Amino acid sequence: MILRWPCNRFEFTGVTFLALGTLSLTVVVAIVDAQGIGNRNVDITDQKTFLDVGAMRAMFKFLRTLMYTLAGPTGVRTSGPFLQDPIPPEVPFPCDVSLGRSARVPSSVHKLRPGSDIRVIAAMGDSLTAASGASATQFTDLYQENRGLAWSIGGQWDWRNVTTLPNILKVFNPQLVGYSYGDSMPFHRETQFNMAEIGAVSYDIPHMARAMVERIRRDRRVDWKRDWKMVTIAIGGNDICTFVCMMQQPERLPYKHRLRLLKTLRYLRDNMPRTFVNVVSVPSVRKVVMLEDKPFACQSLHHGECSCWVGKLYNQSDASRERWARIQEQYISVEREVAESAEFRGLDEFAVVYQPWSLNVTMKMNGKKVDFSLLSYDCFHMSQKGNAYAGTALWNNLLEPPGKKSLTWRPLMKNFKCPTKESPYLYTYDNSPVRS
Repeated sequence: MILRWPCNRFEFTGVTFLALGTLSLTVVVAIVDAQGIGNRNVDITDQKTFLDVGAMRAMFKFLRTLMYTLAGPTGVRTSGPFLQDPIPPEVPFPCDVSLGRSARVPSSVHKLRPGSDIRVIAAMGDSLTAASGASATQFTDLYQENRGLAWSIGGQWDWRNVTTLPNILKVFNPQLVGYSYGDSMPFHRETQFNMAEIGAVSYDIPHMARAMVERIRRDRRVDWKRDWKMVTIAIGGNDICTFVCMMQQPERLPYKHRLRLLKTLRYLRDNMPRTFVNVVSVPSVRKVVMLEDKPFACQSLHHGECSCWVGKLYNQSDASRERWARIQEQYISVEREVAESAEFRGLDEFAVVYQPWSLNVTMKMNGKKVDFSLLSYDCFHMSQKGNAYAGTALWNNLLEPPGKKSLTWRPLMKNFKCPTKESPYLYTYDNSPVRS
């Protein structure tokens, strides 16, 4: 079930209606079934329905614009437990910036330094990459997409207040382009090269890749053939949370994801020169939605945000949750296998690296059994603080060789990695001393 945005040609799934707070995905599915629209032999995420007609898209855009306006600019808040502790001005940036810059732009992806070599940054994904509700303090704030705070693609303010991957890279290269710089929807200029869409699923990423390539190619700031580009892909939360229990054959989801991820990476390899791709798995759904001592608001919201796991609508049980957890494990294995596949090795202008920082993410941080300050108001998405932890973890993975990469996040500036004289380059499977 896909929604196409007329101005940006994005594709979305019906789960996006869930973000409007009042329309349950289940109701949408029931309407589709009742009206006999669509192919009942095809999974709901793999087909078009009446939601794809122009009038529905226009209505959805109107509703999103309305909620964006009602929520207001939440991403500019400067106080609250959801924020990271600012890094004082007297504390210097921990890395020798000169080691992150090449004397001349390298011709090989295996000689990339994190500084001036990376000129363009982009991302694809779902609401985690859109940083939905990162600064939320109440229900209506969850409607806001705080994209400027997003872990892999947000560039609002600087590394001292918003320690995301782009803000770290900006210390090395202030000329970096593509990062989101404020609260925005996909059709707003502020979103830049953040192609993430709330409710997106694996099925959507090939289309996101095409839209992203077109957007970057048309940007006058980008030297298409010469500039090195970094893309981060993180998808799957909605597949595992909301759709897996509606599939006719749920165990086929990892196989389908393999085909879609391969199609996406092949398209980027063949159509966007000088590209370094990070593949990141979304954190374990079980660890997030099954947290103990969740506030009542979180318990209630999880019925809608992760309906395959929480509630009784789909006969949820310990056995069914264990089944979905196994499928997510297989889904994650597919992402690693695809990123490590031979067809993406030995290329001069293209590399894919699986970055595993999310595999063992824990909420047991900062001396607390569950540090809810890392999570948004709904205890599902990441807060601004959580996005900072995630952005730093991704940065560390870039400078860690395959086989020795960190598998979780850490408090800010704890074990912060830097390029060195001995290891100045971003690690790929071809330049690593530890072969995958």
